[in-house]
Amino acid sequence: MHKHTIPLLLLLTLLIAGCQPAATPSLPTATPAPDLPTAAVATAPAPASTQAPTPTRTLLDREALLNGFDFSGPVDEAALTPPEDAALPEHTFEGRITFGGEASGGQMQVLRGDPDQSLASLPVFDLELVQSEGYLVPVQRGVVVAEHTFWNYIVEPGRAWQEPGDAGFSRASLPFTLIPKGGNSTFNGTLTFLFNEQQVSQVWYQVTQETSTFTRINLWGLLEAVYSPGAVDGAAQVRADFAAELAARLPVKPIQALAQDYPGVDISAFGRGVTPAHLTWFGVVVNGVNYIGGCQTRFGVYPYCEAMRAASYSTAKSAFASVALMRLAQEYDPSIAEFLIKDYVPEYAASSGDWESVTFNNTLDMATGNYFSTGFMTDDTSEKMGLFFGAQTYAEHIAEAFSAPHAAAPGTRWVYRTSDTFILTRAMHNYLQNITTPEADIFQFVVDEVYRPLGLGPGAYTTMRTSDDNWRGQAEGGYGLWWVPDDIAKIALLLNNQAGEIDGTQILHPGLLAAAMQQDPADRGVRIDGQRMYNNAFWANHYTQSNGFACEFWAPNMLGVSGNVVILFPNGITYYYFSDNQEFTWDAALQEIDQISPLCP
Repeated sequence: MHKHTIPLLLLLTLLIAGCQPAATPSLPTATPAPDLPTAAVATAPAPASTQAPTPTRTLLDREALLNGFDFSGPVDEAALTPPEDAALPEHTFEGRITFGGEASGGQMQVLRGDPDQSLASLPVFDLELVQSEGYLVPVQRGVVVAEHTFWNYIVEPGRAWQEPGDAGFSRASLPFTLIPKGGNSTFNGTLTFLFNEQQVSQVWYQVTQETSTFTRINLWGLLEAVYSPGAVDGAAQVRADFAAELAARLPVKPIQALAQDYPGVDISAFGRGVTPAHLTWFGVVVNGVNYIGGCQTRFGVYPYCEAMRAASYSTAKSAFASVALMRLAQEYDPSIAEFLIKDYVPEYAASSGDWESVTFNNTLDMATGNYFSTGFMTDDTSEKMGLFFGAQTYAEHIAEAFSAPHAAAPGTRWVYRTSDTFILTRAMHNYLQNITTPEADIFQFVVDEVYRPLGLGPGAYTTMRTSDDNWRGQAEGGYGLWWVPDDIAKIALLLNNQAGEIDGTQILHPGLLAAAMQQDPADRGVRIDGQRMYNNAFWANHYTQSNGFACEFWAPNMLGVSGNVVILFPNGITYYYFSDNQEFTWDAALQEIDQISPLCP
């Protein structure tokens, strides 16, 4: 078993998974914020043409990829983007390509933070790829645990095409994401190479965008690659599964189309208030259509917006941990929310707190009564919580999670502690194993029972885990997922529009879901402050006539520490953005959401 030791300080600068804003988002105001420039969604065009386009390439041409070139930084992302009129490739790629790892082959520019030089080199990419028409599909999806001091990676399907200047070769590019071991951050990149039936060129790669609380870096390099062509086991199934994945994606339009479909809507309100350089992507889900903006990098529009991964941070508390409890309640026992933590997590016995009467629901509500401080987010951003985030093994993690003293009766005081979600995740994991098989895993349960039936792509089928068994230990629960826009839109529809049903089958317990969505006046959750409640791992903001509305309503939301926001408005519209400058505002968007469909009917 191969294990890595990551310096705690380095890990925390890329991870700190805490989860939420330090202040209440301001209420609607008449003073407009600066507009955020919007751009068309950069989604790789579907392969259509068999006629080669006119040659215009000046960057990463055939000679450069075959023989190398002088470079001092990343190039424009357009050089890695399939042309709109991309011709189908003359050659078929199928087999294994390996590259990366050479410390001398990669370079790094630090823009924020003080990361170690070991981040400059890629892990070794060992990819089996299958070509499907003009697409190039990795056989292994989700997080790959790499033999690298720091990085794991995710590779998503890309494109293969033909250009007239590539005589004797076809061209490919793939989107990929680097992820720190034991971390939730994402560093998005693109790679490209030439290929024919027997060989490949060198591989150019660049990383030019991230969702990371503390670190911003550019990475780039040109690496030697080894191609082993040959039949891939299960290739036909890979192609069939990818075709089904494409078919299951929600309809997508660029954010500009929202103003065309709903005249009078000011699209500049969406993404407003978030520093453009720190915005990954944003969107509005209306009537089943996902209107997307953003997807900018420091070197142009990302070639594969649909595959641009953002760190979940604490949106995982809602979309994984809470959803897990709702599914367990629906499938096995509707009273599971009232089960006691002590009956399912034996490590509680060593705690300095009091867990005798703490329920699953108390723990999901951040109201266990075991904490150090009542200050807003004080516990979650403390040096003590840093020990929890920095712990790598399950034993270390669970010991730190149970380290807080008893301070209040369960269910009476809201104190945000990401470690509580880890405790609950372990409790649900052990419960599932008790009633099914010892091999059961709570995250895989959610994948099989919710994510896969909902149509989330395979990139969402892995999660951050403890370092046991080479980073295949206990799922974190409170953070540690990696979303693309389609994932967020589908989860939002399940929660906000489908009442927890998938294809007519009730998947999530309706009572727990209704409470989370603030649809049960008898269960608002635990009070945070004068405007907000917290229920089943969902925040909720209260709006009344004092905010300029003719009625009273609640807006449940999922939040993440870096500046991730998913607002599930009661009129069925969802607004979301993922960013990394810890900016939390949706005032302007709220007004336009009301224009599309009145929040007060």
